[in-house]
Amino acid sequence: MLFQALSKIKTQTIISSLILMIVGLLMLILPEQYDGLLVEYLGYSFILFGGVMIWEFIANEKKISSWVFFTVALLLLFIGIFVLISGKDTLVVLSVVFGIFLIIDGVHSFLYAMLYARRSGINWWWILLILCVLLIIAGLNILFNPWWPTAHSLLKVIGGVLLFAAAVGIIRLILVWPIKKA
Repeated sequence: MLFQALSKIKTQTIISSLILMIVGLLMLILPEQYDGLLVEYLGYSFILFGGVMIWEFIANEKKISSWVFFTVALLLLFIGIFVLISGKDTLVVLSVVFGIFLIIDGVHSFLYAMLYARRSGINWWWILLILCVLLIIAGLNILFNPWWPTAHSLLKVIGGVLLFAAAVGIIRLILVWPIKKA
């Protein structure tokens, strides 16, 4: 049972890192005329991801953690709908959403570094701490500095930081996974 849970965490980390890489690369390589289309697809992605999480909540047993994921799913669903129906406020919403996401991911990785990477026996676990702090700073920068010169530059910044977040996730997996017995 424990090994199934660890395998599930490993698979989720790899898949989420791949998704972050793809979205980050798309944000970086798409020309400016496709910004509206990219934002529309992000709105649909939020709705789809929120719907899948709601479906998973309905299918599984109801625990306290399930209710937290259900709340997050509803937030994702509402953010996706807002992104699709809002006009000029879309980029401000995206900067808030991605800023909060990066801060939460940075704090999550920081906790993993302190709890697990330090115990894994690898001498350079502290590099993950530095990367986590940089991820939190990048999230705060996107969150509290939503006035980029153009919408295209904001999408480029978010795309670059998402690539960085994917790299931090993979480094976290590499450092945490070989947990040695005490």
